Amino acid sequence: MKKTKTLLAMLLAFLLLASAGCSLSDPGAQNTDGEPSAAADPTQEPTPSESEPEESLDPELVDMVKYNIYVEMNNKIVDVLDTLYSYYEVVEYADEFALRSDSEYTYKYDISPYNTDLLEEAEYVAVLEPAFETLDDLTLQIIDPLRTLMDTFSDIYSDYSYADDQYARPKEYHKAIQANAAVFEDLAYQYMDALEELSIQRVEKEEKEMQEEGRLLIYGFSHSITVVKRITAECYNQGISDYNIEELNLEPIRPLYQELLDTIEAYKAAAEDNNQLMEESMSADNAYHYGTQMDRMASAIDWMIRQVESGYPIEDPGREFLGGLIHVEEVLSDCIDLYNSAFAS
Repeated sequence: MKKTKTLLAMLLAFLLLASAGCSLSDPGAQNTDGEPSAAADPTQEPTPSESEPEESLDPELVDMVKYNIYVEMNNKIVDVLDTLYSYYEVVEYADEFALRSDSEYTYKYDISPYNTDLLEEAEYVAVLEPAFETLDDLTLQIIDPLRTLMDTFSDIYSDYSYADDQYARPKEYHKAIQANAAVFEDLAYQYMDALEELSIQRVEKEEKEMQEEGRLLIYGFSHSITVVKRITAECYNQGISDYNIEELNLEPIRPLYQELLDTIEAYKAAAEDNNQLMEESMSADNAYHYGTQMDRMASAIDWMIRQVESGYPIEDPGREFLGGLIHVEEVLSDCIDLYNSAFAS
C-alpha cells in the first residue's frame, strides 16, 4: 500500500467548484428554469428507469450536477483511502488476517461507518450526456470495490464482539478488504488525477469569463485560491510533506508566490473602486474581509518559504505548524469554504 500524507490536500484541490447541487434522480428536483420536474406533475409519463436516462434533461443542469457528484465521489474516495490506510496500520497487508505486532493502535482504529447513497447517484449520472469520458468510465469501475470497502468498514465499526472465536468475523472482513484494496487504490489515484485535470480546465474557463465580464473582485479571490493550489501541487509533486519540508525546491515556488502577491494587490486596487464594488454587488466590508483571507494565504506561503530557507525540519510535523504544509492546507480550506459560501452556485 502506497500510503500518502497528502490526502487532505487532494481533497482540497477539488472543493473550489463544488456546490450544493441537486440530485437528478430526486423526483423533487427542478430544472434550471425553475419549472417543476416531470415527476412533480401527475399528468406526465413515469420517469424512465436508470437504464433508460431521461433524454430531455437540460444538458447544462446535467453537466453541473454530474460534476458536483464527481467532486463528492472524489472526496469520498479520499476518505475511504484514508480509512483503508488506517486499517493497515493495525492489520497486516497479507492474504491471511493477522494483527501487526508493531502497531501502536488497536483493531477498529480510525474506522468509520459509511452511507453508500452517493454511489447510486454516481452510477445514475455516469451514463448521462454530456459524457465526461474518462471519469464516467472510472466511476463505473470504482463503484463496486468502493461499495464493498464502505460496507465492510461499516460492519467493522458496528462489530462490538470482533475478538470472539479467535477473530472469526474480522477474518471474513479482511477477505473482502484484501480482495478490493489494490484495485480500489489504483482506480482511486486514476480518479483523482482525471478530476484534477477536469477541475483545472473548468477553473481556467470560469476565471477567463470573470475577467472578460469585468468581475475583478471574484476573479481575484478565485485566482488567489488557484495559485495556492498550484503551489501545494508543486510541493506534492516533489514528494514534500511536513516531514521533509526543508527539502522543498523553492525555484518553481517563488514565481507562483509572486503571482499570488500580484493577484492580491490587483484585488485590493479593485476593492477601492466604488464603481467596481457596485458592479459586483459587493459591500466594502465584504471586499475587505475577502482580502484579509487572501492575505492569510500569502502569509502561510511566506512562512513556508522561510521554513525551507532556514534549513531546519519541523519539530512536530504531525500538527499544524506555521511554516508547514498542513497550515497552508488549513488556510486554503478556510478560503475555499468562504468562496463557496459567498460565490459558488
